[in-house]
Amino acid sequence: MLLEDEIQESVREVSLLVTVGCDKEEIEKAIALVNRYENVFASVGFHPYEADSVTESDIEALSPLIENSSKVIAVGETGLDFYRNNASKKNQYKCFLLQIELSKKHKLPIIIHSREANRETGEIIINEDLSYGVMHCFGGDYHLLKTALDRGLYISFAGNVTYPKADNLRDMLKKVPLDRLLLETDSPYLSPQKVRGQKNKPLNVKYTYQFVSQYLNLDIEILVENVYNNTKDLLRRCSV
Repeated sequence: MLLEDEIQESVREVSLLVTVGCDKEEIEKAIALVNRYENVFASVGFHPYEADSVTESDIEALSPLIENSSKVIAVGETGLDFYRNNASKKNQYKCFLLQIELSKKHKLPIIIHSREANRETGEIIINEDLSYGVMHCFGGDYHLLKTALDRGLYISFAGNVTYPKADNLRDMLKKVPLDRLLLETDSPYLSPQKVRGQKNKPLNVKYTYQFVSQYLNLDIEILVENVYNNTKDLLRRCSV
């Protein structure tokens, strides 16, 4: 989630910021932030790490937040994370599916987290007919990429696509149509190579744009325009 100092530094130079609340405390902070800054919007949901402690009532309680604020523009991030196993698979599935229901109920895009769960995430995308959302900080395989693209999801890459050893990510990047591509910071994590080792912040997304522009041999203005238009299409509820 974006912190107050990061927003103050970035809000005048970045046209749109989305702060993601992934647990109860962060959701509360995210709502407070969007009420203070015109071009900051929020996504609310529960990260798979939280799945063991999240109840159905907790997820139901997100509905009033969505209904009472036009600046809550997405659900998530949610999904499956079998890399650290911070929560049981059973509870991760339940938490993910309940948030899919929430996103459909409110007609909001869902921000999908998937780590070491390519097959399982792909199956949920198909079984739940997910077509309105984004694969956040994509790190999956080609099968998951194709499944997501076939269903109409956007694919977002973070600063780690710039890392020297991230050939697998760049292979996936080349396969994403320009009208389905998003770029993000994943602040405060995954700082681009140029500032790697430092705490990430929204303004650092410019380094990812520069890298992707050069890697795809694409004029940076064209890249910026397309990603901006994709963002507007995905986050239809916000006025950008």
